Amino acid sequence: MEKHQRRLWFRELQSSGEETFYACRAVLYHGRSRYQQIDIVETEMHGRVLALDGVVQSAQLDEFIYHEVLVHPAMWSHPAPQSVLIIGGGEGATLREVCRHPDVRRIVMVEIDGELVEICRRLLPQWHQGAFDDPRVQLIIGDGRAFVENTTEKFDVAVLDLSDPIEDSPAALLFTKEFYDRVAKCLTPMGCVSVQGECISPQKLVAHARIVNTLKQVFPVVQPCSYSLHSFHRPDAHIVASKNPQWSVSAVVERARSMDMPLRYLSVPMVEKLFVVPPYLEEAYELHCEPLTDTAHQLTCEDLM
Repeated sequence: MEKHQRRLWFRELQSSGEETFYACRAVLYHGRSRYQQIDIVETEMHGRVLALDGVVQSAQLDEFIYHEVLVHPAMWSHPAPQSVLIIGGGEGATLREVCRHPDVRRIVMVEIDGELVEICRRLLPQWHQGAFDDPRVQLIIGDGRAFVENTTEKFDVAVLDLSDPIEDSPAALLFTKEFYDRVAKCLTPMGCVSVQGECISPQKLVAHARIVNTLKQVFPVVQPCSYSLHSFHRPDAHIVASKNPQWSVSAVVERARSMDMPLRYLSVPMVEKLFVVPPYLEEAYELHCEPLTDTAHQLTCEDLM
């Protein structure tokens, strides 16, 4: 936090040599959990904002775009999902979107930072909207990788709402081939996974391209879904990966049409175009083809921000 000209500013540092300053009305929380620095501020432009380790993760006025694209294309990729695994997503908005699906019977959410969950339950009700109290939900405070390595349960859909896989961060080993192998084993035969897929701007696309290529080592179908948020100041993408080799955009569109879900960002026409990527990204997939593994997983800040 910094004060300039009698105004309060939240300063977000970027490894690319840029800085973003958010004019703030109030600081609602500033502290450190066992795993990360947590800041929640009330900004003038974006409403309430959550930042972890100094990086904005979610903003009140446009978080619905991020979370709708992360959750619903994966849910529509399965013909009838009844069990869902969420790893990460401590603020509860991913859980909120999964809970919109009435046919889902069981949701397991695994989040490593219990302090983050409690802070968000108290200060970010606009995000979770009471989803933590849904009787279908089992919240586990623990390591997501340990969970998938030890569980015998099968899920129709997995949603990986993770922070950036920077070297030595808790998320670093949740973007590797070995981890995706374990996730695939936790999925039913038609199962799919949705992954937070990082930045896709021409300046910062190495991490995204390598995540896509890592998923391609495990799943027969891997489809990026691009989106853009004002609060992120860049284009990003989530990634849907399916065990079903007959996965198709048309089937996803038909599921979206049949659900007729009242969403704020996704509509049937939006879903029809959601999986289209520009040529420069196709080139990046060819160029940055080295998969992320447990022994070579390191991505630098320069790759990500």
